[in-house]
Amino acid sequence: MAGSLIILNGASSSGKTSIGIALQRLWPRPLLVTGIDTVIAGWPESYITAPSEEGGPAGPTTGMRIVPGRGPSPSWILELGPDFHAVMALVHRSWESLSRGGIDLVIDHVILDSTLRSQAEEALADAFWVGVTCDVEELVRRELERGDRYLGFASGSSAVVHQEMTYDLVIDSTHVPPDVLAREIVDSVTRWTDRHRKPGA
Repeated sequence: MAGSLIILNGASSSGKTSIGIALQRLWPRPLLVTGIDTVIAGWPESYITAPSEEGGPAGPTTGMRIVPGRGPSPSWILELGPDFHAVMALVHRSWESLSRGGIDLVIDHVILDSTLRSQAEEALADAFWVGVTCDVEELVRRELERGDRYLGFASGSSAVVHQEMTYDLVIDSTHVPPDVLAREIVDSVTRWTDRHRKPGA
């Protein structure tokens, strides 16, 4: 029997990790939380390029490069190359495999471009998709307070992460605490699962 599969898609610093932890506390079975940050953290630094100290653009790479974003300044975003996309295609399939193997799973995702979106929507077609929104001013405040992120990713990712996305549930983390949002997700997933359960399953 396939496990439950929940996708949390939202900008950097929108609270997805905290919501995932809150979901683990509420879930009646073991719930694995993973996501794109795990892959980014394991990516070799030699295949990540950034703008020069003089302000010149990041050099080309097949991995990732940091480029200006479209949100309020400071705004930066990761531009993903073919090698990183190839890895993510397999990662999406691995998440699907875990779910089909009976593992309950929460994916902490940041859909940055159309390639990631198509990969995720194809591989994770049976998932419950949650859009995690947050006011950009609050995103920037959280990012600055955390101090462990490249300043500007919150603003940059917020401008693109929900483009052309379709969700089963949209939540706003600007003022609502993670445990309340997690309860809303659990209740919505339960109703959604009941509607989609096959007769005799």
